[in-house]
This record gives sequence, C-alpha cells and structure tokens, in this order.
Amino acid sequence: MKRYISMFLIVIVCFLLQTTLLQNLKLANITPDLLVILVSVSGFMYGRGLGIFSGLLCGMLCDLLYSNIIGIYILIYVLTGYINGILHKIYYKDDMLVPVFSIAASSLFSNLLFYIFNFLLRGRLDIFVYMKNIILPELVYTVAAGIIIYKMLYKLEEKMYPPVEVPLESKTPAEQEEDS
Repeated sequence: MKRYISMFLIVIVCFLLQTTLLQNLKLANITPDLLVILVSVSGFMYGRGLGIFSGLLCGMLCDLLYSNIIGIYILIYVLTGYINGILHKIYYKDDMLVPVFSIAASSLFSNLLFYIFNFLLRGRLDIFVYMKNIILPELVYTVAAGIIIYKMLYKLEEKMYPPVEVPLESKTPAEQEEDS
C-alpha cells in the first residue's frame, strides 16, 4: 500500500513537471515524456500491478488535460505498464541495459499507438514524417532523461524501502549454506 501511495505522489510530481517546467526545456520543439519513463520504470522495477496502476494514473491525467476522448492515453499507458511489468522477472538492480531498453521500447510503443489512434484512423498516412519529426527525437530525449530519472527513482527506492536483513537463526539450513 505504501508503494501505491508513493507512486501516486511521484506521478503527480512528474505530471506537474512535464506540463510546466519541461515545456521551457524543449529541444527542437520536443520534450522528454516523463510519464512514459515513470510507467516503464515502475513496471519493470515493481511488476505488473504497480505498472498498471501508474499507467492508469498517468493516462487519466493526460486524458483529462490533452484529449477530447477519454481512454486513449489510459489504454496506451496501461499497456505500457503491463508490458514492462512482464520484464520485472528479468530485472536486475545492477544492470542498466534493461531499463534503457525498456524506456526506449516504451517510448516507441506509446508514440506508435498515439499515431495509430490520433492520425492513422483519421486517414493521415504520413508515418515516416511523424517518425522523423516526432517519434525519433522524442525517443532520444526520453531515453537520455530516463537514465537520470531511473537513477533517481532507484536511489529513492533504496532510501524508502531498505532491504531487510533476515536473522541467521530464521534461515533454513540450505539458505545458510548459500550465504557461506
């Protein structure tokens, strides 16, 4: 429950940062997508449940602010959180390759879904122009920002939820042999 409350607060902070401060830090009229980073990181660090929860929150906030139709952003972010939650099984804390790959794939996936729902279904078939001008620059900017944000969330995770040491007496003999 504590993780869900802290994730709710982190989603609110990231949403406020993305809609206010990062609008002034545009490069080539592109801003990093903090919400995709957050959904991706929460999915592969904590699993499908928290990935879906953070995707639902991020999607609701984006739908309320940006969209005329409620549900498009929710669908995109929930799917992103769910897919990244599957990666939780191969998540290792020391490895930076999985988070970088996950953030890049999530950015590409969410932008392609956004293109399909908002442009392709309306008959706009110029995907290569959208890919060159929007998707690829945002992917690079999001991955660069994602590395920094991942490290910050990782440090926050270590401070908020330190690993609990199990006393030697409560371990089974097999676990005691593994430690020695």
